[in-house]
This record gives sequence, structure tokens and C-alpha cells, in this order.
Amino acid sequence: METIVTEILEIIKGTKDNISQEEQLRSYFEILICRAVSEAFERIDKELAKRYAAKGWHVERLDARCVQASYGTIQIRRRRMKKEGEASIYPLDKEVGIRPYRRYTAYLEYVIACIAAKSVYRDTAAVVNLLSPVTISHQQVAHVVRRVGETYGAWEKLQESTDPMEETELRRPEVLYIEGDGLMLHGQNKKQLELHRFQIAEGVQENGNRRTLIGTHYVANLDHEKAKESLLHYLGSHYDLTHTLVLSNSDGGAGYTCGVFEEILGSVGQHEHFLDWYHVQRKCRERLLWANSTLCKKLHKALYIHEREEVSLVLDTVESMSQDERQTEQVELLRKYIERNWIYLAGLEERGIGEYRKLLGTCESNHRLYSYRMKKQGRRWSRAGGEAMVKIITGLKNGDLREAMAAKAKLFNEKVGRDFRGAVREALKRSKSTTYDGIRHGRITVSAPMSSGIGHLSKCFA
Repeated sequence: METIVTEILEIIKGTKDNISQEEQLRSYFEILICRAVSEAFERIDKELAKRYAAKGWHVERLDARCVQASYGTIQIRRRRMKKEGEASIYPLDKEVGIRPYRRYTAYLEYVIACIAAKSVYRDTAAVVNLLSPVTISHQQVAHVVRRVGETYGAWEKLQESTDPMEETELRRPEVLYIEGDGLMLHGQNKKQLELHRFQIAEGVQENGNRRTLIGTHYVANLDHEKAKESLLHYLGSHYDLTHTLVLSNSDGGAGYTCGVFEEILGSVGQHEHFLDWYHVQRKCRERLLWANSTLCKKLHKALYIHEREEVSLVLDTVESMSQDERQTEQVELLRKYIERNWIYLAGLEERGIGEYRKLLGTCESNHRLYSYRMKKQGRRWSRAGGEAMVKIITGLKNGDLREAMAAKAKLFNEKVGRDFRGAVREALKRSKSTTYDGIRHGRITVSAPMSSGIGHLSKCFA
């Protein structure tokens, strides 16, 4: 410690201003930390080699490996071991989770993905280069995003492969809110990609004028069927909806009709489907752009209070004011739209469930995390790149992206092996026996009674 403090003082003394001082100190700490971590890994590798040797493995050679972490570049020399009839392995890589052909650690990739979910790749690279000792280009950021998205997608599939019957504690909420909607994205070569989203919520928490959904889960995929399957599995493995009131909401478009939600939900206590009020209002505005604003307001009010006769009267009035066949056709299309979805326009009170606060309609606002990142500035996505970004944003919304990145290797096993724990314990024991703190440790050998002079002297130094 004294040596480190001395070197820090030398750096402070040799700098002219506080900016260069902090730059040099950061560089010094990065080198110091990376050296310490590299030495710790090499000690663990030495102990792992002994444990693997007891199982019939032998050392082939000693290879070097450089890995970039959030705190700098780690240079490790570790053993490659071989066993008869088995493929060669690096015990340290296997136990610690250093993945083959990966330049960056899992945590650094997680950090890069979190930044890239909010900003473009060039800005992400600039931020990472500025705030960390890592040097990365925007092309490398794109590769990292692709890998992280694939990792989260594989982790999702692993969760879906779990037998739902293994879940012992299924949640039984009194009411469950479920919504679905699509979002169009610009693809490459003038193609269009459609993002399919579903979300679940169990209620809301109010903090002043702000409301926050609780018990949420989000599903997003560029394939509608895969999104449905993910939602279906999640509901089956986490909920018992036998006595639950389910309130669903959508714009009524293809893939988000009442029948689709009934197919996903299966057997529930009670299911009530709503047509999203925002989309109803937008449909009315699109069809009646030329109509009198007062009549449009009357139509909105009649739809809101669910008065069929009033709606028909307003539409008849608007139709009588049309000036050409096109305007008449627009009124007729709107009339058919309302008739087709009339039962889904009824409010909670009319359906006898007015005691539940209506929390539907938030799916559209939750599009923002995707639309702001993936639609601004004319951005265009390949299917693989768009899917990866969708997975990352969804993982951040669900709060389990870090958990997916922490899962180890192909088996996604988070449990540390016994060999690794034992090797760390042995490395700690040897480290304690060789600790250097600036003084030599010694003891006075007492070959006489403790009441003697030499015994009293020994007690003084104890």
C-alpha cells in the first residue's frame, strides 16, 4: 500500500493541471487493477490445473489471452489441458466464463448494449471510448448488439422450454390487463418490418399524478406467431387465471382481434375485450377530415357514452353534408367500422365491472422506447439487426437482460462448479501465506514458563 501511495504522490507532483492529473491517475489505476486481476486469474488457473490433473487431464501448453473488461485489458496466461478421448479445454475459461472468440467480457457487452438501446452506434462508441479504457468502433458496437440480442433470444427460448407444470407458485391476480399492438419499422432495400408487441400488467401504483404499472411483462418479436407463443408460455407458467378477470385491449387490427386474445388466454374466469379508444378517435378523424368539427365532437361523445342511436344520428347528419361520392363512402366505411366493433366500445360501467380502474391504452405509449430508437432519423434495419435491438430493449423493459447475460455458456447454468470454488479457496490460502504489507512477521519462542522474564516479553509482543 505504501508503494502505491508513493507512486500516486509522484503522479500528482508531476502533473501541471487537475485534468491531466486525473487522466494519469485513471491510467495508473487501470494498469494496476488489470495486473492484479490477471495475477488472480493465473493463480486460480494453477489450482484448477491440479484438480483437473487428479481427474486424468494433462497440460498441453500455456497460452496467452487478452480480454477487454470494463476496467481495462486483462492479459492472462492459462493452461490448455487434454484428456484421452476428450477435446482440449482451458479450465479457467470454462469455469470463469471466458467465452471463446469473444474479445469483450459479458458485463462490458451488457453495458454497451444498454447504451446502444438509447443512442446510435457511433454515439455509443464515442461514450464507451470516452468513459472507459476500452477502444471500440461503431461497427464493433453493431456486432456486440447482435450477440447480446441473440443471447437474450436464446435465453428466452430456454425459459419457454421449461415445463409450466414445474411452477408451483402460480400467481392468481384478481384482474389482469393485457394489450397488443404492432409497430412498422423501416427495413433495408425498401422493405418494411413489423414489430409485434404484447404487454401484461397486474395493476398500477400511484405517486402523486404519476402512475406506474406493476406486475408487468413485455413480449416483442418481428414474428407474430413467435410473439404469441412467448406470451402463451409466460401466462401458462406464471399465472392461474381460472378465477381472474382479464381485460384485453387492442386496435382491432389483423393479429390483435378479440379471437386472438381468447386463443392466447384459454380458460379464464372472465374475459372482456376493449377497442383502444385512441385508435377509435384516430379512425374517426381520418374518415371525417372534411366534416364539421362540432359534429365530430358530438360523435366522439356519443361513442364514449356508448349511445347507438346518437351515433347513428350524427353519422346520418354528416352523410347528408357530404359533397361527393368519396365523402359519402368514407362515412359508410366509418359506420361499418363502428358497427363491427360496437360491443368492444362499451365502458367498464356498462359491463358491470366499473370498480376496476381502467388501465388500458398504455401499449401505445410504451411503443416509444422502440419507436424513438428504431424509427427516428430514417433508420433502416436488417431483420437480424432489428431483431437484436428489439430483444435488448425488451430485456431492459423486463429487467432480465442482465440475468440472461450472466447465464453461463451454452447450458445457461449460473451455478459455479465445485472445482472453481475449491481453486479459489486454495488460491486465497496461498495468497494469505505470502501477503506482503511492508514488515516481516516473527514470533518469540518461549522455552520457559510464561511467568518468567522471557514469557512476559513474549506477552508484550503478542
